Amino acid sequence: MEYEDLRIVDTPSLVRDHAISKLRNAISSGLYPPGARLVERELCEALGVSRTSVREALRQLQSENLVEVGRRRSINVAVITAQDAADIYMIREMLETQAIRRFVALSDEAERKALAAVHKRLVKALSKNDMPQLSAIASEFYERVLIGAKSRVIYEVARPLLARVNYLRIRSMAEPGRLDGGLKEWDAMMDAVQAGDADRAAEAMAVHLRNARAAIVARLEADEKTAIPAKRKAAS
Repeated sequence: MEYEDLRIVDTPSLVRDHAISKLRNAISSGLYPPGARLVERELCEALGVSRTSVREALRQLQSENLVEVGRRRSINVAVITAQDAADIYMIREMLETQAIRRFVALSDEAERKALAAVHKRLVKALSKNDMPQLSAIASEFYERVLIGAKSRVIYEVARPLLARVNYLRIRSMAEPGRLDGGLKEWDAMMDAVQAGDADRAAEAMAVHLRNARAAIVARLEADEKTAIPAKRKAAS
């Protein structure tokens, strides 16, 4: 995603929703990485909307835990710690294993074909080594599973968690062997869905999320250990 992609061209009634969507995607893609300060004036210029619209969008993203208020009322992209990530993935496993069970039981043929099409795009993005695109398609895969589960409660709880880990997913994919492992895990999920085997689909989802959790937590723990000496040096 590039900064010029942020600009909104639409009717006034949709400006707020589009501003939220654009900023959410910009954070998820890493355009605004964890810890980055978000300046209202700059966001107004990038989006081409009023300060009121930007403030409304930031309030919504704060409610989703994507941004947080820092010192002197600054608005920053939320930082996810290794412990945060571990907890998020623990909750994702509880929710998404049940979601894929329900997807197998309740989805219609069109929904299964749509999920298979997303899976094919995953494979294609992987062959191009396009990490941002791969992460975006992976998020779409999980969201289709959540929608196909036909549970408003599961969707409303699980969807914000996906937005919080999108940026981290790109970094975890850089861990040695994670891409190949992830593809095998998506293949296993898709095979189980197409076979109509809810138990196998749930187990494949659980394995996938546990492995993703291990990769992300390891990456964040390494970053945190590196950051401590740097902070001490800066303070000395």
